[in-house]
Amino acid sequence: MMSLAPQSAWTAYDPDAPDALWAIGTASSAGGPVEYALSNRDVEADALWAARQLDALGVGQGSLIDLIHNYREGGQFWPFYLAALRIGAVVLNGMATPWDVSRTEMYARRFDLQVLMGAGGQTVEGLGSFGFDPAAVLRRTQVLVAREEAVPGLREMGLDPHSLAFLGPLVLITSPGEAGAPYDADQWTVAADAAGHLRVTSAAARACGFVDLDTGRTGRVVDGRIHLDPAS
Repeated sequence: MMSLAPQSAWTAYDPDAPDALWAIGTASSAGGPVEYALSNRDVEADALWAARQLDALGVGQGSLIDLIHNYREGGQFWPFYLAALRIGAVVLNGMATPWDVSRTEMYARRFDLQVLMGAGGQTVEGLGSFGFDPAAVLRRTQVLVAREEAVPGLREMGLDPHSLAFLGPLVLITSPGEAGAPYDADQWTVAADAAGHLRVTSAAARACGFVDLDTGRTGRVVDGRIHLDPAS
């Protein structure tokens, strides 16, 4: 379930106002992708959390990072752009599609990347189909954050990536050897129902408030960390 802020709050319209509409994002749910409004205030709050995640990945002033994502994931990834630029990092990007892997390969070959974030199964497949060795390309970054579906195969190649997963509007990053992923409890409440289905509710006022959103994933929440069951 979602609830929108009154339309007048984000159309009466100073585009730089905190409550002004920034964009429309897409969240995963049990019923498929759902679109939701994001205000400037929402993005700023999410950028604060993204900054903490980037710090944990070793990103600092002068770091180079490559963010790999598709357009509809902008709501989750744009806060990482803002956070990185404010840290003083340099942000490169590409799409999480097989046909854009030449850009991913070029960045990894030419630059000393601190983080490559968002590589997925299509990235790995695309690198192979274009004649690149996926393991050799992705090993060049200091820290690899791969989409969860790609992690088992990358481990078989001898890599040790962090795992990235989407849970409704949230981005979850689980570090190698750690159990569960942290999340921003100031913005979100996440709980498992009796069947283990993870549900998300907005904990702060946002342009689009989620109420008990069935994310389509199962798992548990323990000590402020989300433990996802493997995706079916």
